[in-house]
Amino acid sequence: MPDDDTTTVEDRPDATAAPEAVTEPRALPPGPDPVREARRTRLIFPILLPLGAAVMIAVFVLNVSRILLAAGSTGALVMAIALIVVILGGAAGISAAPRLRTSSLVMLVSGLFIVLISAGLVATPNSVEKTSTVAAGNGFVNPKGAPIATLGVIAFPTLHFQANQFTVPAGIIKLTYTSMGGNHTLAFDDPRYSSVLLMAPGGPTSVNVLLKPGSYVIFCTIPGHRAAGMQATIIAH
Repeated sequence: MPDDDTTTVEDRPDATAAPEAVTEPRALPPGPDPVREARRTRLIFPILLPLGAAVMIAVFVLNVSRILLAAGSTGALVMAIALIVVILGGAAGISAAPRLRTSSLVMLVSGLFIVLISAGLVATPNSVEKTSTVAAGNGFVNPKGAPIATLGVIAFPTLHFQANQFTVPAGIIKLTYTSMGGNHTLAFDDPRYSSVLLMAPGGPTSVNVLLKPGSYVIFCTIPGHRAAGMQATIIAH
């Protein structure tokens, strides 16, 4: 009678069976280059982000001013209220959707800017026509005599002149006006020169003025531009 501990042939392990394969640990992907990451976070982003924000603000203000100027006084009020409602409504909608993906937010903001730029381009001819009508009727008479100096004032699309203060000799000054982007006007805050109004582009872009010793404030008359920084002082001595 066979013993219960006897092992049959079928129960014996196969000596010829291949050993189980040992799985090697999977190599981790290489991490980001620390030098490149530091360059991007400490050098590129601090420079590009403020520049990008400044460009977006300039584009926004420039095109909004074109739309408001073309719409007239009543239309400008309606457009301003509508723009405020859209901005506040959009901010409320974004805050109410915390799971909104970044790509969707970028698409919404990009779409808003495309619509704004398109509306500004459409409104440009009408805004130029309205501003030209105001400038053409200034009725200013150039003083007699040749100018003793020329002052060139440049308007930038970021709503400022090339300087906050200009110095000229007292006497007849030839004042020239150039725009580096957008529609801008130049007027004097002094009531004695209230009839002087230049506009770039479109004209008139130059005028001779008699400046006695003193200081004179010049500014852009387009709504919102002076408040944004388009103001400077001319000192005649």
